[in-house]
Amino acid sequence: MADYDIIIRDGTIVDGTRTPRFVSDIGIKDGKVAKIGGLRDGTANRILDAKNLIVAPGFVDLHTHYDAQIFWDPYCTISGWHGVTSVALGNCGFGFAPSRVEDQDRAMLSMTRNEAIPYDAMKEGMPWNWVTFPDFIDALTKTPKGVNCLTYVPLTPLYAWVMGWDEAKSRRPTEEELQEMVRLINEAMDAGACGWSAQVLGVNSVQRDYDGTPMITDMLSDHEVLTFAQVLRDRDEGFIELAYQETGEEGRPLGEETRLFFEKVAEVANRPVLYQAVAPNAVHPEQHRERVRWLESCAERGLPVYGQGATRRGGFELTFEDWNLFDDTPAWREVTLGTKEERKAKMQSTDMRNQLKEEWDSGTRPTTVIPGSVGSIQVMTRKVKIDIGAETEFARLPAKVTAAGADYFLVNTRDGYKLLSMVCPHQGGCVGSDDGKFVCDTHGYEYEHDGGRCTTSPDLRLKSFVVNVVDGRMIALAPDETETSSPQAGQTVQQIADEQGKHVIDALLDMCVEDDLATEFFADTQGRDQAQFTAEVLDSNHIVAGVSDGGAHVKFLTAGIYPTDMLTWLVRDEKVISLEDAHFKLSYLPAHFGGFKDRGAIKEGSPADIVVYDLNKLEVLPSEIAEDLPGGEWRRIQKAKGYNWIMVNGEVTFEEGEATGAMPGRLLRNGRG
Repeated sequence: MADYDIIIRDGTIVDGTRTPRFVSDIGIKDGKVAKIGGLRDGTANRILDAKNLIVAPGFVDLHTHYDAQIFWDPYCTISGWHGVTSVALGNCGFGFAPSRVEDQDRAMLSMTRNEAIPYDAMKEGMPWNWVTFPDFIDALTKTPKGVNCLTYVPLTPLYAWVMGWDEAKSRRPTEEELQEMVRLINEAMDAGACGWSAQVLGVNSVQRDYDGTPMITDMLSDHEVLTFAQVLRDRDEGFIELAYQETGEEGRPLGEETRLFFEKVAEVANRPVLYQAVAPNAVHPEQHRERVRWLESCAERGLPVYGQGATRRGGFELTFEDWNLFDDTPAWREVTLGTKEERKAKMQSTDMRNQLKEEWDSGTRPTTVIPGSVGSIQVMTRKVKIDIGAETEFARLPAKVTAAGADYFLVNTRDGYKLLSMVCPHQGGCVGSDDGKFVCDTHGYEYEHDGGRCTTSPDLRLKSFVVNVVDGRMIALAPDETETSSPQAGQTVQQIADEQGKHVIDALLDMCVEDDLATEFFADTQGRDQAQFTAEVLDSNHIVAGVSDGGAHVKFLTAGIYPTDMLTWLVRDEKVISLEDAHFKLSYLPAHFGGFKDRGAIKEGSPADIVVYDLNKLEVLPSEIAEDLPGGEWRRIQKAKGYNWIMVNGEVTFEEGEATGAMPGRLLRNGRG
């Protein structure tokens, strides 16, 4: 019998504790690190050659919103692709438990806007085999997982359970109702929850309910928050994730009221409180510097307040069909509510445009998520309207057509006419029509006529484009190929407005309406691509790396790349932080703040959550569209390259970027297990 299940041989170990790296072997047995070093004569069922590779603890992601996705995606991708082995659920006060059967639909609707998770994906992908929070804990326990998870108690469903959705938005709870919520928090933590979370952003909240109203928790009183903080003090366990309304001016240090309230919450709870969030800002660097100084001051006074750092490059790739983070201004909130046709009608309304212009001209700018606001976003691609022919010419479908220099199948689906690409997404083979099916001539992959989903490999789908019927003509919205590309690509909306002699609002809305809301924009999160400022944030021992939102905002955000981005950008390329510091921030600190017991470091006796990678080959791959959500929905993704092996509880879950099918992840009740 072999001594170990796995030996990782000759790896450069960065153990997560800031101990200088060293070369050694690791023996893994029964899911744990059994021995480090002294393994030259050891035997194992499998030996992984890690010479010249980094061996480090798996990353811990404390802000994910995977509450729905974990039920259909056991690896919690995007995070799972990027070395994350443990995730926290129930973020920002949003979640699905407790929930009565009659409230399930309402709970999902709320998530379609505040976290921009597609309704059809939740509806088809969630089992809803729970009612109470302990039921939810049991459901998570029984669900096969490729990552470890723990969960906060999100406060929104507690209020909905005790008061009802409408009542909870119209009044504050009675003392009796408040104590019932206290009882429910205790019940949830007895079942295994790790603490509680809330978003308290007030009337100007940027993340709203599906109908444009603030979320239930946005209107919580200080008394209510402090009552829940007392629960953790009484139990002497757990931690708090809190997003609280800012009282400082834009570009200025954190407001005094916000600082004092966080300090009061930490004082009452006597447990760690996670402040959301500290973002590097190149335009107003004093903004993040003041936050860092404040967190350090809290530590000096014995107050356990930590910050969560937004530590990745990039921004948002978006269309105004899906974008919802302009909700903190009334006019923008109104124009982005409703169906696509309702939004387009509002965008063409003179009255609506005048409201948007009045807000803009008065200096009101939507959302600090994009510091440069509307004028700074860049055009990435525009769609080209191509006349395919009269609808009457296509009595028999599917039919082969050519659009923008490429061949497609014209099909009639339950969602209307579409063009389906004739290029197989597997390895680029040619797809032809054969006896009522679309079949690739390379490997025989078969695709459905209705939507182009692959029946051979369900993760694949033929690329598709919308076709509208206008005055009896079939008009395709095709991509802007070279011969039809827009000269506006790469320009900001403000630059386009100046060239056209238009108000910036008119320039933006004209493009959106002309392109059927399909214009793709890039919104740079200003300053976050500045290495020096990001290093300033990460220099604090009281900043936890990463705000992935991995399961949220799926059509315009890929922040789950942050671990790989940190290692490649800040460590390897810019050299502004050390490898040891990076792994401390990615693993050890979030694990110990968040209560992931015995995780976040490589040490004998600890669970074997491990990443093995080649730092020189590590890479964040380009953004792409993946139509892999339940209900036929899509998301934006970015995968990783350079991770040789990712291990959870001693089992390999990813090998050279491909999932192995292993499901060793655990529900960690109160962080234990």
